Amino acid sequence: MKEISSKDNRIFKQAASLQDKKHRDALGMYLIEGPSFIRDAVRYGGRLRFIFIRAGSAEALSDLEDLSEASGGPAVYSLTDELFSRLSSTEHSRGAVAAAEKRVMSADGFFAAGEAAGEASGASGACAPRGNVLVLDRIQDPGNLGTMIRTAEAMGFSGVMLIKGCADPYAPKTVRACAGSILRMPLFFAESGAEAAELLRSRGKRLYAARMDGETACMDADLRENAAVIIGNEGSGVSEELYRASEGLMIPMAGSIESLNAGLAAGMIMYESLRQSLSGK
Repeated sequence: MKEISSKDNRIFKQAASLQDKKHRDALGMYLIEGPSFIRDAVRYGGRLRFIFIRAGSAEALSDLEDLSEASGGPAVYSLTDELFSRLSSTEHSRGAVAAAEKRVMSADGFFAAGEAAGEASGASGACAPRGNVLVLDRIQDPGNLGTMIRTAEAMGFSGVMLIKGCADPYAPKTVRACAGSILRMPLFFAESGAEAAELLRSRGKRLYAARMDGETACMDADLRENAAVIIGNEGSGVSEELYRASEGLMIPMAGSIESLNAGLAAGMIMYESLRQSLSGK
């Protein structure tokens, strides 16, 4: 295990710069934190560039070096407490941080990945929704964004499309909320609602937008497969382009509550999709 003790070290400086979005975009990398997260990245083929371990945790986390070496992964570096704290974004760190490469996907690659996941699901006998896509329209809260990406994987969705104006899914807070899903879920970044609608319809997706004035209750819509579930901005809702292109879905509620948190609403609709698939209706 190599040691880094200077803040001027080239590798350390590059990793530390990933705290800022402009550097994440420029370098095509982001930080993941925690030994279990890093082990998952190695197992699932996440392309890691560097692994850093806090010096005091080196012995306890020596398996990370063994795992990386066995899989042909990157070198592992030991950092002083001071340097490690500059990479860690959690109050009680578990002593390991890694720099991972972003997975950049074209529209064709995004939809192909979803189709492949659906075929694998069918081959295994699972009843997850096939070809369903979660569309996030300018979601700005990093925690909401990460939770929705993670929930999309749990509910069997094939990918997540993010409209320009969303929070950065590779920001530390979002990555923590995503947990391992950021490594596995296909992501595609659309420049506008109009582009998203055109791409989705060209792939045979039915567009449904969560709206307070939705004309259809979510349990009455066919969400079993090839559905694009759109969740709008926390304050302004769904953009005009997606509003016009989609059917409005509402979540029936009791009492005087007018709306739900965007992440909760997304989870409820995606669960309804999974329920329909499991029950066959």
